[in-house]
Amino acid sequence: MAKTTTTKATKPAAKPAAEKKAPAAKKAAPKAAAAKKPAAKPAAAKKAVAKPAPAKKACAEFVADCPLATTVSVAGSFNNWAVDKTMLKKDKKTGLWFVKISLPAGDYEYKFVCDGKNWDAGDNKIKHV
Repeated sequence: MAKTTTTKATKPAAKPAAEKKAPAAKKAAPKAAAAKKPAAKPAAAKKAVAKPAPAKKACAEFVADCPLATTVSVAGSFNNWAVDKTMLKKDKKTGLWFVKISLPAGDYEYKFVCDGKNWDAGDNKIKHV
């Protein structure tokens, strides 16, 4: 009878050094790709886009003589005829109601509204700013 020998199973061979470095090479690849991106154009090469100049604003003063009113506002084309947006303040010395607002140059129609419901009678007033 012949003698049989058994051999132990060996561990798989260790990976060669080249294979171990492969993941590092993959990490370096994105950096290399980033380096290949085209360089940004110099600032002088960019086209200047002309922006429209901001509209010049002027201070418009509205004064109402409503001595019996408890609240006064001005509604007009500059605030979409809103009764409660632009409120006037009463000057205790003169009894006049006033407000100053900043508006772009132009012509605006308006009316005063006393106590939230009593509008100026007649045609709209015009304010030139």
